[in-house]
Order: sequence, then C-alpha cells, then structure tokens
Amino acid sequence: MNKKLILALSIFASVCTINTNSAKAQDVAIQSVAQQGQTPEQRATNQVQRLSKSLTLSNDQVAQIKPLLLELNQKRDAMRDASDRRAAMKDMRDLVSTQDDKMKAILNADQYTKYQDIKDEAKDRMRGRKGRRD
Repeated sequence: MNKKLILALSIFASVCTINTNSAKAQDVAIQSVAQQGQTPEQRATNQVQRLSKSLTLSNDQVAQIKPLLLELNQKRDAMRDASDRRAAMKDMRDLVSTQDDKMKAILNADQYTKYQDIKDEAKDRMRGRKGRRD
C-alpha cells in the first residue's frame, strides 16, 4: 500500500513539474516572439520592467539601467546587420562585458547575483533552442 502511494505521489509530482516547465517554456517562446519587431526602446522598456519586478529595483536604479539597456539594444540591432559576423560577435561580447560591469556598479550584491542567474537561464534557453533547430 505504501509503495503504491509513494509511486502515485511521485508520478503526480513529475506531471506537475513537467506542466510547470512547459508553461515556462511557452511563456519564454511567447516573449521572444513578442519581442520580434519591437524597437530597441520598446525592448529596453520591457527588459527594465522584468528586471524591476524580479530584482525589486529602486526608482533610481531603474533610471540608471534603462539607458544602458537602450544602448545595448540599439548596438545589438546595428551588429545584426554587420557583414562581418565574426567581428560583430566579438564586439557584442565586449559590449555585454562592459554592460555587466556597469550593472554591477548599479545593483547591490544580491541583485547582481540574481541578475547573473537570469542571464544564465536565458543563455541556457538560447542553447536549447539552437539544439532543436539542428
């Protein structure tokens, strides 16, 4: 009896986890599709809203972060149109590194750690999408 109950609870927990993960994946997919066709200003505003919610940013932090994200989005758009993709990717890595240093100066230690976690999750999602296209 106990084994059956444990098995049933395990199956239930697995199904709940799968449903939660698939809902998160759908949210991410909807978000990325929604961002296509947006201006850099719109993307920056959306990013600031998400970061503000997840990192509980102060108004002062929001005012400092928004121009950084706007600049990053504008430069990303310009780099996407570059003819030398390899050089553009190197420039993008340098830009992101510089932006991270600026974010570290704006955020407190806990916020910066959460920010890095958010970025790592986004990288993992991107890697996952690339793997499915191959």
